[in-house]
Amino acid sequence: MDNGMKRKHTNKHKTLNHNPQAESVKAVFGEPKAKDSEFIPKTFD
Repeated sequence: MDNGMKRKHTNKHKTLNHNPQAESVKAVFGEPKAKDSEFIPKTFD
């Protein structure tokens, strides 16, 4: 039962973000750099 609930939570979180690259940058830089975060992914690409 625990596995089922955990799986659903991960799916819901992914749908909310819908941006694998943005999630990676947010995890490394954090939310305080929201303005800088938008410019970093563009340079990374």
